[in-house]
Amino acid sequence: MHLPAPTRTVRLVDGRMPVLTPIEARLYNDLPAPWLDAVESQWAAAREQAAGIDAIEHSHWNWRNKLDRVAIGRLRLVALECEGNVQGVMAVDRTPRPALLSAGSVLYVDYVETAPWNLRVASAGPRFVGVGTALVVAAIRLSRDDSHEGRVGLHSLPQAESFYTRCGLTRVGTDHDYYDLPYYECTSHRAADWLRELGEVP
Repeated sequence: MHLPAPTRTVRLVDGRMPVLTPIEARLYNDLPAPWLDAVESQWAAAREQAAGIDAIEHSHWNWRNKLDRVAIGRLRLVALECEGNVQGVMAVDRTPRPALLSAGSVLYVDYVETAPWNLRVASAGPRFVGVGTALVVAAIRLSRDDSHEGRVGLHSLPQAESFYTRCGLTRVGTDHDYYDLPYYECTSHRAADWLRELGEVP
């Protein structure tokens, strides 16, 4: 199964090298729904292996549960590919939500995951570093393309909270209507500042 034409190229860091070595990866803004089955087949066993080493909170996730919502156009899939494998996937809700930290709306990230072999819990260390950061940058860019000015919202698993804080998102509070998970949001100004910190064009 062939991927569509990439949206842009991004740089990851090859975690297998003794020194920081950049490596090119391709970002896709509209991954076809049938790819989720292939991704899940490849990632399921790797998730179990990683969970056996050091428990990961999303070891029960299954991308096949998103197939119907992608097929009917409710979710948009963003994928990062490197060395012939999907290294991270993000599902973005096509329906905007009201922003809580400012006026306007946010692009809501419904689901995001890096491939299990890129997790820091992996015994050999992450194969590629920077996958999650690249996906958050992609979310901000999509937010801008969709007239939300870079505003992004998402619910975080506890293990990922420090990561989203580093990405410039602010913890709004615990959402008792969504499994008691903390809700995070990024304002347009903070999104622009964070892109500059990364050396990205805001």
